Amino acid sequence: MGIVTFAALVPAVNILSRRAREPSVKAQLVVLLIDLGADVATISGIAIVALGYFWADSAASVIVGATMIFSRLYLSKDNVSYLIGKSPGVEFVKKVESTAKSVKGVLGVHDLKAEYVGPKVVHAGLHIDVAKGAPIEEADRIAHKVEEKINRETICKHCTIHVEPANNSNSAD
Repeated sequence: MGIVTFAALVPAVNILSRRAREPSVKAQLVVLLIDLGADVATISGIAIVALGYFWADSAASVIVGATMIFSRLYLSKDNVSYLIGKSPGVEFVKKVESTAKSVKGVLGVHDLKAEYVGPKVVHAGLHIDVAKGAPIEEADRIAHKVEEKINRETICKHCTIHVEPANNSNSAD
């Protein structure tokens, strides 16, 4: 089979032995198996052509192409929800909102948007209202406390906080 096949087989066996479930590890395993399958199909095709069966070249090409198509479909099944911005759900949004409101100095929360950016990793953006006329340093401190508390109490690891004075939030100006 050759050194290339062996080079693809060693990490594939390592990944399988660890039984990892992360999409990136699964993707790496699929790529390694594609390489392995392509090597086997190519070498088999060459051997069969050498015996005088010239159709084997086309058959090997079809096998390699079909393997690539099916593997991409398999990987898409696991990852498409992250690519289109899957919502973490109403319960998560309520938790983030209540967590933000629990920070001293936050008078309100609005325009909260959240989406998965990976397995068990959420990005959220929200606006918090603070007292009108609050010094910028105080508003910034409140925003940082909100971000820290949301990161600590939820699976949100990327949080963008926008600070607004309480009387101007949601205005039509």
